[in-house]
This record gives sequence, C-alpha cells and structure tokens, in this order.
Amino acid sequence: MLKVDNNRITITKGDTLALELELTEADGSAYQYIEGDTLRFAISEAYEGDINYHLIYEDSFAADHMNFVMSANETENLRYKTYNYDIELTRSDGTVDTVISSQLVVTGEVA
Repeated sequence: MLKVDNNRITITKGDTLALELELTEADGSAYQYIEGDTLRFAISEAYEGDINYHLIYEDSFAADHMNFVMSANETENLRYKTYNYDIELTRSDGTVDTVISSQLVVTGEVA
C-alpha cells in the first residue's frame, strides 16, 4: 500500500515506492528543466544536527525525469517506523531548493 497525504508518505514494508513529481516555480509557472538540474530524495531517522541523525537512503536523478522509484528490495530494508524525508532540487547554477520535507511511515503487512 502506498498512500500520500499532504506529502506524508505511508508505505507497506517491501512494497515499491513510486512517486511522480510535478514542480512549479514560486510564481506558479511550470518548472523549466535546465541541463544539469537534479533532484535528491533522502530518508533519515532525524534531521541533520540531531544526535540521532542517520541518513538511511539517498538517491539523485536528473530533474527532468520527475519520477522516482524505490524498489521493493530497498523498502524491505527499512524498519517499521516513521522517518523524515526531503526532496531537494539543485539547479545547474548551484541554487538549492527543498521542495518537499515531510515524513515517511513504514508499516507492516500480514505474512
């Protein structure tokens, strides 16, 4: 089961996490990809600077793809708990924007 509610993601451990992103600029206009722009999806147990911070997962991909997939094998390695995640846009000129910052909840399944 994959559920996204107000950017909070709930997924069953061992399921595939597939997200499609539609980015817009601050003024509401469509985001225009420039060669070299990238998106970074990261999952952690706490926020950087917290004593419990530990980066669990990180992947970067060209921002023009706007599709992110975390395989069933990868989500199988997550523990049953609530994690923090963010999606960060790094533009080719070096500008960094965190476009989403929320929680990822990994739930169990009936075996």
